[in-house]
Amino acid sequence: MAIESALLKQIVDGGDFDTWNDLKQHYLPTGEYQKLWKIVDKHVHKYHELPSFEDLKSEIRSRELQEKIYAIESVDTDVPAYKLLEYLKDQFTQSEILEQLEVYIDEHITIADASENIDFMQKIVVDVQDRVETATDNESMESVELFDSEEDLAKYLPLGLNNDYDKDNNFSPKDLVIVGGGSGKGKSFTCCNIADAVYNRGRSVLYFTIEMDSRSILQRLASVATRVPLKRLHSRNLVDFEWDAVAEWWANRFESGDVPLETYKKERDFDKFTYELQRNSLKEGAQIDVFYDPALTLAKIIAVVRQKKVEHQDLGLVVVDYLNQVRRHNVPGRSGQYDWTEQIEISKGLKQLAQEVNVLCLSAFQTNPKGEARFARGIYDAVDAAYVLEHWGKEEPAIKFTCVKMRNGDPSGFTSVMDWDALKIGPNSALDPDERDALMDAMKENESIDDM
Repeated sequence: MAIESALLKQIVDGGDFDTWNDLKQHYLPTGEYQKLWKIVDKHVHKYHELPSFEDLKSEIRSRELQEKIYAIESVDTDVPAYKLLEYLKDQFTQSEILEQLEVYIDEHITIADASENIDFMQKIVVDVQDRVETATDNESMESVELFDSEEDLAKYLPLGLNNDYDKDNNFSPKDLVIVGGGSGKGKSFTCCNIADAVYNRGRSVLYFTIEMDSRSILQRLASVATRVPLKRLHSRNLVDFEWDAVAEWWANRFESGDVPLETYKKERDFDKFTYELQRNSLKEGAQIDVFYDPALTLAKIIAVVRQKKVEHQDLGLVVVDYLNQVRRHNVPGRSGQYDWTEQIEISKGLKQLAQEVNVLCLSAFQTNPKGEARFARGIYDAVDAAYVLEHWGKEEPAIKFTCVKMRNGDPSGFTSVMDWDALKIGPNSALDPDERDALMDAMKENESIDDM
């Protein structure tokens, strides 16, 4: 008995719309079965119901397809349609993997280096996942809860950039949040601030970086966390209390880090202190893992996140810095950051990843001079919240986040105080300089801003 025939028999006989909606055309072999799928699909779109076998016999003109319909109608099976669909998907997946592996072995494995071979293997995984629906989250209406449990609510996270804003805005572990800005306008240090806030809440963070290496990101994180000016941290030009703050932050990442820390405070030798720390393992609790790859692909992000999710059950945030630079696959002929269709697929892929691993995903994106998403406004489609940042340079200790999309709730933004030396955002609110100037212009004689 052919699985394809038995499945179509059960769908048509039982009028099983749910299973029909899950049956993709490409699951079926090319030829007669895919032609029949098109005929059934056309009938559904025209009449808004599944056809009967009598309908199909009347609608089909091809003798070959009519004989196939009679053959399918005569199939005798008691296996439910949903099970037959799972069997068909298993069969299709095996075929897809073997076919792609065959092409990979014939055309690539002998000429590709280690990195390229890994990229091609990850590409195969993502390609097959894209073509096979494996979600099993369908719930019966009887079992759906109206509210999140207390355990689920505890997993929601704020941005950590503004205390006032965070009181009313938290994000689900299945959400995708993006922050936009022009080139060099603060996307990366915003990501670092949010990562530090999540880490301080006792959750692990996985930070993917493309343009800056791991050390550069760690230095920014250290500056944000300790409020030590980044420029002085870069040049190692710190005063004693700043060295102590950085040493305590660094030691907190390692098991038994307090022992080398006490020695450091006596000897003041940071290089020796670092050497002693690195002889220990990283703590099992909350960590910030930085993954640097100038040729980062969506396939690699998915592979690493799945692995790290197993290692860190407390993983609370995945940062991708930044969306426009990520490719779906590291293969020739893809234009990456200049391909709007590619960017939309990356956005969709990150949203699907958040839902799969149940971890909040954050990414930065590039905007044009008007503050709009550069190259592809369609990246907003998959996201749950999108913000565009704006600031007025170092002469103004403020940074503004305008919400341009909020899936659940009002798209309200906020303005936070900004420490430009340490690149620390918030957590207190600030007055938008443009609004302040407007108030100044509107003030009456002898009236203060506070009075207004």
